[in-house]
Amino acid sequence: MLNEFKDIIDPKMLPSRRKYLYYYIVGLVDSEGCFSISIKKQDGTKFGWVIDPVFQVTQSREHAAVLEILKRVFNCGRIIPKPGQEASTLQYIVDARRNLAEKIIPFFKKYKPIIKWREFQYFADIVEGLEKGEHRNLEGFRRLLEKAYKVSPERKYKLSEILSELEGRVDASETIRRAP
Repeated sequence: MLNEFKDIIDPKMLPSRRKYLYYYIVGLVDSEGCFSISIKKQDGTKFGWVIDPVFQVTQSREHAAVLEILKRVFNCGRIIPKPGQEASTLQYIVDARRNLAEKIIPFFKKYKPIIKWREFQYFADIVEGLEKGEHRNLEGFRRLLEKAYKVSPERKYKLSEILSELEGRVDASETIRRAP
C-alpha cells in the first residue's frame, strides 16, 4: 500500500502499487492536464519574445487531494486557484524549467500519455531546446517558436507576425553594429 499518502487520502483508495499510481497519473493528465507553451511579448529580452513552457493539471477544489498527490510524486510545482474560477477550481502547475526537464519530462517519457502524446513530444523537445540554450540565437529561437505553433497554431499572435518582427530586430541590430 502507498501509505506515504495517508495524510492526504485513505491509502485504500489508491492503487496497490506505485506503478499503478503512475498509470493513474498518466490517465489523469491525458484528460485534465496540459503541456502548454506560451509565447509572450516581453520587452527587455533579446528577441522581444519569451517561450514559456508550463505543465498543469486542473481539478475541482473538492478533489484537491489528487493535485496534492501529484505534487508529492513529482516533488515540485505548486497548487493555485485557477484564474477566473478561483472559488471552484485548482491547478497544479510546474513552470520551473529545470523541474520540467528533470522530473516531468522523464516521467512522461517512461509513462507515455496516449491522448496528449503528440503535445508532450513537442513540449519535451522545446523544453530540452531551451535547456540547451537554443533560444539564445535567432535560428534556434525561430525553430522552437515554430514547434510551439505546430502543437497549438491558434494563438493571440500570428507566427508570421512574430517572425517578421524578429527579422526587423535582427536587421536593426545589424545596422547598428555596422554603423561607424
